[in-house]
Amino acid sequence: MQTYYQMPLDELCSLLIGMTRGFIDHFPANEIAADALERGSLRRTLEAMRACAGLSRRDDTDVDLLSAVLDRERERELLGTFVVFDGRDDPDLGAVGEVREVLDLTDRGRAIDACIRSLRRIAHIRAICRARIDAEKLLLGR
Repeated sequence: MQTYYQMPLDELCSLLIGMTRGFIDHFPANEIAADALERGSLRRTLEAMRACAGLSRRDDTDVDLLSAVLDRERERELLGTFVVFDGRDDPDLGAVGEVREVLDLTDRGRAIDACIRSLRRIAHIRAICRARIDAEKLLLGR
């Protein structure tokens, strides 16, 4: 993630726009919308994001809406949870690492989870872009 802070701003914004457009192109709006009203709301939100990746906005209501719908649909695809040890066995100390609870999802649930991770990454990069744009404006005295 540190590289996002070090990238030139124009490259970072280009990356964000490309990632956002790719996300929108593969977003399964018809498969996750509960009804026609929600489907229309999702389409309007996605089209607004396509224009400038949300950089001209000051809030993240678009990401919040998409996250809420995706989270709801992922919950429907939850089969259960299981525990995974993430670490190593040290000869002197024993098990070194952490135990994590992992969601057991259907194939559709895993696809939705991938969308959620992509959306979080977009939101993170967007926040960095906005902060760097604001800092540049401040430094230039605008």
